[in-house]
Amino acid sequence: MKKSSLIFISFILFISCSTMVNAASNPYKQTSSFGTNCTWYAWKMAYEKGGVALPGWGNAKDWYNDAKKDGYKVGSTPKANSIVVWGNWTSYGHVGYVESVTSNTLHVWDSTGPCIDREDEEFKQCIANGVSEETDRICYANAKRKACEYTISPSDYEITGYIYLDEKPTKKNSSSSSNKTSPSNNNSSSSSEETKSNNAYLKELHITDTELSFTKETFIYKAEVPSTLTEIEITATPEDEKAKITGLGKYSLQDGLNEFIIEVTAEDKTKQTYKIFLTRQPQPVEQESITIPQVNKKEKNNVFLIISLIIIAILLIAPLTIIFIKRKN
Repeated sequence: MKKSSLIFISFILFISCSTMVNAASNPYKQTSSFGTNCTWYAWKMAYEKGGVALPGWGNAKDWYNDAKKDGYKVGSTPKANSIVVWGNWTSYGHVGYVESVTSNTLHVWDSTGPCIDREDEEFKQCIANGVSEETDRICYANAKRKACEYTISPSDYEITGYIYLDEKPTKKNSSSSSNKTSPSNNNSSSSSEETKSNNAYLKELHITDTELSFTKETFIYKAEVPSTLTEIEITATPEDEKAKITGLGKYSLQDGLNEFIIEVTAEDKTKQTYKIFLTRQPQPVEQESITIPQVNKKEKNNVFLIISLIIIAILLIAPLTIIFIKRKN
């Protein structure tokens, strides 16, 4: 496979292989906004082609170990009628149903395909008679499908191992069944293990006397609060009632930047962190007032008397001084 094709497929897998909620018989959701989910598709093909209703094993990367715990036979040897697990291909992993194995090639039905059967005579004839890109697109759209081919080695796909479906699981209380049943009766004949929720989003987030434009996918919030606000209380509600929240409660505010971390832990231990940065304005500086001493009425009279005597003395001395100066001259 060309490197560019590998990169493209890896991107598709990364966005499509998350844990999904239970459906009627297939415990995974078929699609998300990113496309078909690999867990739903692998479960479907194992059910339709292998006659096995598998339990719900969460994210694709967890299938190998969870199958082993449930008593399924697993191993590193590729075999037909098995589930191939690429546990390290993306952060969620990837799974597909192995229809057959030839030489160093796996023939896999998975969510990135199925692939076009280019050897089909009708397809080759359609392409040969095509007159434009539009007619070629019609040929591809109507072509027969087959399992896609993946090389077993080298380890470009980082295969974790295989879950073999030919044998019944050894664990008696396993929730899967090796006998195919109709979807309408599947709930009565075999119960799928409930997939734990990976929902670690908040539904609501509130802070005392502070407005937040909250959305569950916004994880950092910044706001300024007045100096008069000395204490806040953070309250929140998880979107999934089974999720746990830490970091709530009452907090004292310091001048300047205050940081708060709210962590949400989903039922399957998936974690999401919300951060809040509140900048509290500093307290205004109080100016010292100048106190003017108060003078009572008696003190005022004394001051007036002294000033009056000084003025009289000046008026008496001034003429005498002038006379004295004139006589001397």
